[in-house]
Amino acid sequence: MGLKKQFVSAILLGSALTAPLFAQDIATPSSSIDTLAIFSFNDFHGAFASDGITPGAARLVQMTQNEKQRYPHSIVVSGGDNFSGSYFSKITKGEPIKEMYEAMDVEMSAIGNHEFDWGLPYLVDTAALNIPHVAANITEEKRYTHPDWLSPYRIVERKLKDGSSLRIAFIGLTTTDTYVKTKPENLKGLQFTHPLGAACIQTVYQLKKEGQIDMIILLMHIGTDMKMPYRITEENAQGLPFIDKVDAIISAHSHELVLDKINNIPIIQAGVNGTHIGKLLFHIQDFNGHRDISFIQGDTVRVACEENPEMREAVEKIMDKYRLNEKLATAKEALIHDRTINKFDYTPIGALVTAAYAQRFQKEMPAYKDQPVIGVNHYGGIRAALPKGDITRLRAGNILPFGSAIVAYRFDGKRLKKLLEDGRKNPNGFLQSSDLTLTLSGNKIEKIVYTRDGQKTEIEDNTPCVVTLDAFITDGGDGYDASLFKGYEIPEFDNLGIISTDAFMDYLKGIKKPITVESTHMPVISK
Repeated sequence: MGLKKQFVSAILLGSALTAPLFAQDIATPSSSIDTLAIFSFNDFHGAFASDGITPGAARLVQMTQNEKQRYPHSIVVSGGDNFSGSYFSKITKGEPIKEMYEAMDVEMSAIGNHEFDWGLPYLVDTAALNIPHVAANITEEKRYTHPDWLSPYRIVERKLKDGSSLRIAFIGLTTTDTYVKTKPENLKGLQFTHPLGAACIQTVYQLKKEGQIDMIILLMHIGTDMKMPYRITEENAQGLPFIDKVDAIISAHSHELVLDKINNIPIIQAGVNGTHIGKLLFHIQDFNGHRDISFIQGDTVRVACEENPEMREAVEKIMDKYRLNEKLATAKEALIHDRTINKFDYTPIGALVTAAYAQRFQKEMPAYKDQPVIGVNHYGGIRAALPKGDITRLRAGNILPFGSAIVAYRFDGKRLKKLLEDGRKNPNGFLQSSDLTLTLSGNKIEKIVYTRDGQKTEIEDNTPCVVTLDAFITDGGDGYDASLFKGYEIPEFDNLGIISTDAFMDYLKGIKKPITVESTHMPVISK
C-alpha cells in the first residue's frame, strides 16, 4: 500500500480540543507503574507581557510549575519560535527568555524559522539563550554535517521507581518553509534536507548506536491542524507518523490547538504565545523483564492561573524601563488581523500600517509630492490585532515586532498591478495596503484608483508612483517576485534607515480621534 493511501486510512480520532485525548482507561496506579509527563509549548514569540489576550511569561511559568509538581517524572520542551515575534522581545534581544527557561526547567527546543530572524551569529553566539536545540534536517552547506551548535537529537534520562533508567530521544525537525520565512542571508552556510522523512529515518538509525532507547519523540517546528484528512500541513512531512519506532509527535508553526492521533501515534500542538501547555502522559511498567510503555492521555491545558512573582517582577521592570504602557491612540472598536479569520482579505490593521509607511515617505521626500505613494506590507509581517480601547506602545509594537527598515521603489501602474495581483494570490495571505479602490475581473486587476486627502487619481499602466514597504518581500520573501523591485530603489529614502515599528508608532500618535474600521481606509473592491 502506498504511503499516501496508508495515511488516509490511518486511525484519526476526532477528539474535541477542549477534552483530553485518552488512549485507554487510566489504570489504577501501583508501585510498579511509573508515569512520564512530557510538557510542551510552542510559538511563544516573546509574548512575555500579559495584555489581556496572551497570558504572559509569569503565568506560563507558574502553570508549568504547577503541572510539574503533579508528576515526578516530567520533561519540558519547546517547539520553537521562542523569542522573536514580540516588540518586548525585540527591544530586549530576548533577554528574559533565559530566566523563563530556567524557571520552567526547559530541556531543549526545536529550531523554528523565526529563530533565524536576528541572524545566524546571534543564534550561534547565544546558543538561542542557553538551551540545547535539535534539528535533524539542518546541516552545513556542502559538508552535510550538523553545525557544532545544533544536534539532530537529544537523549533525556529519568530514573524510575525500581532504580532503572528511562531513556527518551527527541529528534528535532524544522520546517523547510524557513527558506521563504526569513531573510536568505540569515541562512547562509546552512541547508535543509528534503524530504523530511529521510532526515528522520537516518536519525532513528543513528540512535541504534546509542544503546537502549526506550522512546522516540519527534519535536518538530512543522505545522499541524485538526482538518481532515491530513493533520500535518507540509506535504513532505506527512509520512512522519509512519516511521518505525516513533512514539509521539510534538508540533508547532501553525499556531493551532491540535490533539489527535495519526497511525495510532499521539500528535499535539499547544497554540501560540503561551496560551496553552501541551501534555502527553505515558505509563511505564515492567512485565517479567520486558518494559511496556503505553500512551495514556493527552491534553492541551489552558494557561489560566496566578502569576509567578519572580517572573512578573522581571517583566514589569522592562515594561517600566521602555514605557511600554504609554498610550499612543485609541481604538473605538476591535481591529482584526488574524490569519484564521481574514488571511485572504484586506484588514484594518494592514491599512493602518501601510498608511503609516506612505505618510512617512511623503514627509521625508517632498520631491515626490505629486506622485501616488502606496504603502504595502505582506500579511505575515503584521503579527497582532488591536482590541477596543487604549493602543499602548506595547500593543502597537506587537503589530510590527520584527522592526524592519522601510524602503521605497519607483513603480509605474503596470508593475503596481502585478504586485497587487501577486499579493491577492499569495498563499500566505493578502498583501496589505490602503487608500486604493481596485476594480477586479476574476483575479485580474482592471483598474486602480488612489485616494489622498479626498482626491481620487486613476493609476494607469504608465502612471509613475512610489511603493514603500518593509524590505522582506523585496528579496523574494514569502515567494514574491524580487525582479519587480531590483533596480528601482530610491536610495535617498532607504538610507534614512527608518524602522517600520517607529514609523507606525509616530503615525498613531498623530491620530487624534478614536480609530474605527472605516477610518483606516482599507482597499475597496469594485467589480
